[in-house]
Amino acid sequence: MYLSSGLSFCRMRRTSCTMDGFCLLYLLMILLMRSGDVETNPGPDRIVSEKEFLKLSKQIEPSHYQEVGINLDISIAELGQIKERSLNTSDALMTVFTRWRDKQPPDTDIRALLAEELERSDLGSLSGELLAGSLVPNRTGAPVTRPGSQTQSLSPDLIKRCADDFKFKYRTAFCKIRHDPLDPDSIVPFTDMYTNLVLEEEYRKKRKRPLEYSDLFKLEVNGEFPKRIMVQGEAGAGKTTFCAKIAWDWINDSPAVPKFVWVLVVPFREAKQYTIGEIAKSYLSKDNPATACQITEYIRSNPTHVFIAFDGLDEFKGKVVQEGEAGSKSECHQPKSADQTKARSESKMNKNKQQKSMQPKSSSATLQPRVNSAEASGSSSERGDIALTDILHSDELATCPVLVTSRPWKVTEIRDNDSLRKLYTFIHVEGFSKENVEVYIHKYFPEDTVKADQLIQLTKDNVIISKNMAPFPIYIAMLCLMWRELGDKKQEKLKSLQTFSQIFDEMFEFLKVHYAQKNITDLDSPSFQAYRSQIEKLMEPVAKVAFIGLQENTLSFKEGDFAQCSDSIETACRVGVLSQEKNLSSNLYDKSSMFLQSTIFFPHKLFQEYIAAVHLASLYELDHNEFNRLIEQVVLPRKEEFRYLLYFTVSRDKTIAKHVMKCMLQGGTSDKKNMNFLVDVSFESQDLDTAALLRGRISYLTIQPLMTAHTIAGCIFTGLGVHRDVIDLGVNGEFGPIISHDMGEIICSVPSLEEVTLLQAALHSDFYAVLAKEGNKSKVHTVVLYDISCPTSASSHYLADALCSMPNLTHLTLQGKDFQEEFYSTLNAKASTLQVHTVVLYDISCPTSASSHYLADALCSMPNLTHLTLQGKDFQEEFYSTLNAKASTLQVCMCVCTLYPCHDEFMYTCSIRDEFKEL
Repeated sequence: MYLSSGLSFCRMRRTSCTMDGFCLLYLLMILLMRSGDVETNPGPDRIVSEKEFLKLSKQIEPSHYQEVGINLDISIAELGQIKERSLNTSDALMTVFTRWRDKQPPDTDIRALLAEELERSDLGSLSGELLAGSLVPNRTGAPVTRPGSQTQSLSPDLIKRCADDFKFKYRTAFCKIRHDPLDPDSIVPFTDMYTNLVLEEEYRKKRKRPLEYSDLFKLEVNGEFPKRIMVQGEAGAGKTTFCAKIAWDWINDSPAVPKFVWVLVVPFREAKQYTIGEIAKSYLSKDNPATACQITEYIRSNPTHVFIAFDGLDEFKGKVVQEGEAGSKSECHQPKSADQTKARSESKMNKNKQQKSMQPKSSSATLQPRVNSAEASGSSSERGDIALTDILHSDELATCPVLVTSRPWKVTEIRDNDSLRKLYTFIHVEGFSKENVEVYIHKYFPEDTVKADQLIQLTKDNVIISKNMAPFPIYIAMLCLMWRELGDKKQEKLKSLQTFSQIFDEMFEFLKVHYAQKNITDLDSPSFQAYRSQIEKLMEPVAKVAFIGLQENTLSFKEGDFAQCSDSIETACRVGVLSQEKNLSSNLYDKSSMFLQSTIFFPHKLFQEYIAAVHLASLYELDHNEFNRLIEQVVLPRKEEFRYLLYFTVSRDKTIAKHVMKCMLQGGTSDKKNMNFLVDVSFESQDLDTAALLRGRISYLTIQPLMTAHTIAGCIFTGLGVHRDVIDLGVNGEFGPIISHDMGEIICSVPSLEEVTLLQAALHSDFYAVLAKEGNKSKVHTVVLYDISCPTSASSHYLADALCSMPNLTHLTLQGKDFQEEFYSTLNAKASTLQVHTVVLYDISCPTSASSHYLADALCSMPNLTHLTLQGKDFQEEFYSTLNAKASTLQVCMCVCTLYPCHDEFMYTCSIRDEFKEL
């Protein structure tokens, strides 16, 4: 008998062991098929090769061009543009096919779907050939095999040649820094502008510690370098530049980066639905013969020799983790079963039914990441190409070191998945340090130190700029550009900037004026104002496309996306709002077919978010119902993703700000994270009425090391209802006198504030002075102090005095070893006035024996104390002896003690005074 794979077996004689022999042969056949070496009646792939696209484009008559294009959902206008830029109809069809393919979801059966559209275009014979896989036939008599089983491995020379191509790609395209963030032509050498970024590694819960870039590849988790690293940073913090730095150091054999054979940098905004092999192949020169499958096979076989950096996870379309599955497998010419092939050839194409019947079974039904057995064994014969999501999940290339950058909101998809969270080490990129802000500014003005020093002084004088803006490379680059171009009067205005929105307002105003004055030099003339208004009008369609793109996470566009507003594209590019690049592009598999492709994009995602906010805000008056729908059904459900869109929208108009804040408050303020978000939005609005809406909802205030300078500034703005010109937030949570004073006033004056938590906050002595003076006006019920360091003895006295004067304070928690003796002595002296019902003492270390005595005496003097919790090993003998002597005066009805006598943990709970005295 003969198998369709081409293997043959001799006919057996009828002997007593015939049946046994047949069973053995049948078993052998099954094992071979399962191993992937042979298939039963294999059919053509779901994927259509570039050679097949090329064959189709040459065989389709020009008269069918428009009909085919329309059936592939390409607009008539776009078809015309494609044909205009192409050499001939065949070249235009090639562009149509590849553009259509790139828009399809990852699991689409491209072959079946394209065949259906060809059938609808009266090209039935080509449709049949495509289905049968006979457009580009295999060698006569050659068996059809799975890709990988006979994939020729890359030779050492070709591996090096690929590495050289990758380096050339990075050197000429990726490792470039714009001197002007809005001018694509303002490219300078990487080393001329690159400035070191601040990196911090997460450890334990909500703690971060400094990480030098030179130590990045020295990180260890359980004794080895982590295989998955998540680098998160706010918009404009330098995440892409960070990836470029790694690529640059690899190119130049820097000791900071290990000598990987390959480093692959993959921007998610350009990755689309491609696989890792296809993306790497697209980086190679036209004459490099390496295939996507060969590249994939090399990475699979040598995962530790390759480093992959994925940039911009937040720009990735769709969710990283799908519910109930770890991610679908992408296949490089993955074969189909006989039934699938038969169904494919017999049907005249019902698309939905066809795709359902050909859907490959999921390779995993669980979110549990794993090392695939094929990878573990080093074999790739059974595997296809690798989807990017499979790498993120560690379903593929589990031992390959992978770094991912993202804005914080997208990182939560990894953090919220128990399995994935364990795989990742989390790092934060915080932008520039104060010192490196100065380094960057001097690099920007290499020949004008006076102008550089003036801008540096501005960042020192305006601490909002220093803390909120200067650390972010995108903002400091914008400030440098405006500082260079603007006159003294405008420079003075920059000194008053407070919010992200304000700097973008100034930047876009600068761009419009800068462009308009090239045509009309008299800035005060009516014609100049009319021309400026015309520019704003032309920006409206661009703003609409920007907003639609954000909803779909589309960050680069084709000319067809702006088909109805070509004048707007031209103006936006000249103003600097958009950039347009036209490149000769080729397909991923066969670079013999070149075609001109135009890509339109914003200089940075923040620019897209800003101009999208212009469109969204305009709908408040133009179509109020649509505005409400978008805010309530689109923006707020994805508010973390659209954080900056919200910032820029509320800054457009005070009425809009109040309306949006009311919508946001309908969702409640039940958790600290949501409260901080509301505070940030309120601050960007710079509207006192909007702040008042939130101020009435503030029930707790938490100051902690991870809180951003922007949120701290928002707390002051929202809490007091007045705007402070200077907010002096120091480094590492050290607060200066003004913000410390204001924080004290918030605690004592906001009527809705019920809970205050200070976590490792090094506050100025003014905070404690205000608290002691105004504490009797406070409505706070709960105070939690973790590791608070009072700067002076007087501050310790003020803190205890304030606590004893708060009329509504019922719960007090103290933790840490930095409370001074003056704190305990004052607490003891005024304990009889303290209204607390519950006291929790965690790891309290009294500095002196007298302090221990004061603390125990104070507890016994509190008239309303009913619940006491003691935990730690540093309570001294004087504490216990005093507590024992005065236990009869203690009013507690419940005491929980977790003590450590002689280093052995001891826990005891007692419910009455006699029991506690006995203890």
